[in-house]
Amino acid sequence: VRSRDHASMEVGTLARCVGRAFPNERATPHLNDRGFTLIELLIAVAVFAVVALTVYTRSGDALRQLGGLEERTLTTWLAENELTTLRLKRLNADSPMPTGKASRQVTMAGREWVVAVKVSDTTHPWLRRADVEVAHADSPDTAVSSLTGFIGRY
Repeated sequence: VRSRDHASMEVGTLARCVGRAFPNERATPHLNDRGFTLIELLIAVAVFAVVALTVYTRSGDALRQLGGLEERTLTTWLAENELTTLRLKRLNADSPMPTGKASRQVTMAGREWVVAVKVSDTTHPWLRRADVEVAHADSPDTAVSSLTGFIGRY
């Protein structure tokens, strides 16, 4: 016959294995099994917020840079096209290119642009300097891109 103390000790050992110190006692988790505290959660959320804000800001910067790069590429193409057009017009000319200013509105990539050309003299009578500026149609006085080329007789 076992004593009552010995039986309660066996039950207590079994209860400890299950997570309870004694059979009638509520289970209390150990310190290592408790999970996160409120402070730890707040710190984790703060770190996540800082990282998310940084990623969001940098992605916005990348989009702005991409837009600016696209704009400069389009305006450079427009300026190069204008210089090529001027050179092709002069292929069979028997007189030097006239000097002066001219501008026209062009549509490229679904946008309206103003292309302004200023042709000026050089020291050689048959060689002209052409300065091409490309701007938005909304603000033609502010050039987005400019290109200088020289147009000769041949």
